[in-house]
Amino acid sequence: MGIYKSIEAAKNGMMIPVFQNGRTMESRYNPARDAENLCNSINSKAQFFLVIGIGSGLFLRQLSEKFPSARIIAVELYDDDLTFLRQLETVKILENNSNIILTSLDKLQDQLSQNYFPAKYGDLQIIEQKVWITENQNMIPKIKDVIQKALGIISADYSVQAHFGKIWTSNILNNAKLYKSNSTQTFNISEETKNKTAVIVAAGPSLDSSIKVLSEREKFYIIATDTAGSSLLKRGITSDVIISIDGQNVSFNHFVHSDSDPLYAFDLCANSSAVQHIADSNAKILFFTSGHPLSEAINISSGSPLPKLFSGAGTVTITAVDFALQAGFEKILILGADFSYSKGKAYTSGTYLESLYQKDSDKLFSAEKLYSKLMYRTSLIQVSENTFTTEVLEAYKLSLEKYLEIKGINYLKENDIYKINAGTCNQNLNKINSPASDIFNNFMKKFISSSPEEVETILLPYIAWLRQNDKYKNLSYKGLLKLAFDSIVSYNI
Repeated sequence: MGIYKSIEAAKNGMMIPVFQNGRTMESRYNPARDAENLCNSINSKAQFFLVIGIGSGLFLRQLSEKFPSARIIAVELYDDDLTFLRQLETVKILENNSNIILTSLDKLQDQLSQNYFPAKYGDLQIIEQKVWITENQNMIPKIKDVIQKALGIISADYSVQAHFGKIWTSNILNNAKLYKSNSTQTFNISEETKNKTAVIVAAGPSLDSSIKVLSEREKFYIIATDTAGSSLLKRGITSDVIISIDGQNVSFNHFVHSDSDPLYAFDLCANSSAVQHIADSNAKILFFTSGHPLSEAINISSGSPLPKLFSGAGTVTITAVDFALQAGFEKILILGADFSYSKGKAYTSGTYLESLYQKDSDKLFSAEKLYSKLMYRTSLIQVSENTFTTEVLEAYKLSLEKYLEIKGINYLKENDIYKINAGTCNQNLNKINSPASDIFNNFMKKFISSSPEEVETILLPYIAWLRQNDKYKNLSYKGLLKLAFDSIVSYNI
């Protein structure tokens, strides 16, 4: 399958591809001039281009010469088309340019996701080669759909980075400083304990009814999410582990009335004030990483003493499940993982929000009104008569179920409870038995001796925040990169 049938020489001797219907993509007289005219029409500060149609490659060559530091992705419909066009010397040369990616439509979404970073490149500009577009009109809706899906995912990720980039960076550095004196890196669960059922407790509304499962507490090893931990404590139920990945300041409220008995598992990105509060109570803390490039760099600089847990689309419920699997539990239940609002409730009873909203409630502005404001902050999608979800909550649900599918783990959801029989998994957490090292200073020694360009990947989330800040948004990428680097070196975040 392919849209080209042959290659012929234009009047000026340049080789150009011919479509199946006999038309050529470029001029039969002077294709280089047409490519130059199109290139001259582009007056842009963009540093990332998506070009629809490759053809002879003449336009791509001129575009790369005009914007030598820009990244370019150029797309054809099929792999057969790419193979065919590689006969052309210009296309062969383009493929050797590290700033240029030639791809087929079925790989375009992945190529965009893996290579387009708005924090680094700013806006993306799409360029259509008009003759190519005219010849492939029937495929234009599909091309647009692929591009919109890819940019939707990238935009959502970038929005999160732009919002949390500074918070994450500050939390990671503060928590890395706390690690040496406030972390237990010895973790071991006995075979007897692993024979229990691990219960992941999230804070969805259904927990109000499903919590009765825990009536015989001694049968279970309870791994609570941060929001659910305080709710369980108010019900007189102590967790074995409480897990937090949330970097926001508001997450401190989960730990105001904390218990010193559980093991607290904190992502390095987690709110550092909450971590300090738990450290001050002399509770056991286990730090982990979940993919932030700065966290990973800090971990690697000390020989990777921190375990790595999966957080999927960013929900702590998946992290808790991953913890249970890596700890070696075969029987797992998940309570309160509704990923929806039901019966007018956003969360189970007993969370910090309940206390906060009841405290602020009055006749004119009731707790119910505050909960409604929370639930209706984004558009709701009706699931059933009394149950609603959002795009974000649905993404969390799909992320959890996809995670289980990839792991090859069968599950059944019954009466709002996920029931999992995991089988034997890698018991990575039980292999942790290393002394807490000075991961902050180990990292800083290496970081300071690096150039900004050498460490730019770990700085991109912070740069995303800087780029959206009115004070810094007019800086060039090099300026943003240097500012991010200097901020960490001077610890001024």
